[in-house]
Amino acid sequence: MRKLPPLNAIRAFEAVARRLSFAEAAEELGVTATAVSHQIRHLEAYLGFQLVERRPRQITLTTAGQELSPKLQMAFDTLGEAFEMLDKDVEQSLVRITTTHAFAERWLVPRLADFFDKHGEVRVEVETDDEVLDLRTDRLDLAIRYGSKDATNEETEVLFCDHYVPVGLAEFPDMGLQDSRLLGYRWRNPDMCGPTWEQWFKEAGEPFPSDRITRFSDESSAFNALDQGLGLLLSSSALVDEGLSSGRYRQIPGPMLRGFAYTLVLNPLARNKLGVRKFADWVRQAAKPI
Repeated sequence: MRKLPPLNAIRAFEAVARRLSFAEAAEELGVTATAVSHQIRHLEAYLGFQLVERRPRQITLTTAGQELSPKLQMAFDTLGEAFEMLDKDVEQSLVRITTTHAFAERWLVPRLADFFDKHGEVRVEVETDDEVLDLRTDRLDLAIRYGSKDATNEETEVLFCDHYVPVGLAEFPDMGLQDSRLLGYRWRNPDMCGPTWEQWFKEAGEPFPSDRITRFSDESSAFNALDQGLGLLLSSSALVDEGLSSGRYRQIPGPMLRGFAYTLVLNPLARNKLGVRKFADWVRQAAKPI
């Protein structure tokens, strides 16, 4: 842990060393000249040596003060640049979003053109990760997460809930359940007990053809297989809504399995950012019930 003198005293000395005036330093810092002088003496007592020589009509820096001054100015300049970058983020309405790979590819990206048409001045950064990221630690403004509706709290806002349906490519209309390969994937969070083909066939009252299923380690890979025409995928209705509407996919008749909730989570430290407010309002409107 760094051992530093009192920061107010350091700030006072840096201003005095730069201006060589207690009065001007006090005006800059918004305090009295007496308070600045007191801070300098406090810093000198802490260090055990003198930094400023006080003369009747002027002040000068001691050798130690001259050596310390440029290093402190450089440090304060670095701090100023760091916070200026943060200010620019707010001014330029930068919004940083995190969500899963599949939701970004299948729901968010196809709709972003509409957001940019309405809010072209807002810059967007999308961090895709199937793990839950800490919004504050990772400097993220908001998250769109997926999980049990029962697990939501006062910090989360439910956008919509989904259900699971089997879909295939519309260009293969003859591909039915009897002669198709089934595509599946492993749930990253097994505690969610997500819908499976086994459950779907059970509700359909048909035997489960375990010899015809191809499993992938993640949802995005399973979607790529679907797009290559390798089989039928049991998918969240939210992720195939655009494909069904456009005619790229077709839904296979049968039961619909209950899914989970897509929720909006805002970083409390970013709630007042203009870009965050605009994006949150837009995603609420875009998230019509599936």
